[in-house]
Amino acid sequence: SVSSDIKLKDNIEKVEGALELVSQLDGVTFDWKESGKKSAGVIAQNVEKVFPSAVKEVPDVDSEDTHLNVDYNQLSALFIEAIKELNQKVKDLENK
Repeated sequence: SVSSDIKLKDNIEKVEGALELVSQLDGVTFDWKESGKKSAGVIAQNVEKVFPSAVKEVPDVDSEDTHLNVDYNQLSALFIEAIKELNQKVKDLENK
């Protein structure tokens, strides 16, 4: 779990244009190089262009190199607002 209490937060703003942001992301399937295990997710470099706060550089466990990690919890805010935007578009179309 991740701390999410409002008392821990300042400068709270609703994500605007979430549908457009989500549209710029790619959900992908892939094989992990080390294990060959199949998985699904996003590519950090793509996420970094769209929602930079969700990506951070971390050190590799077995080397001096680094790699990018995605904080999927931050992406959930995009998905929630994108769904709400789509829902509003559906309602608007139904009312026509």
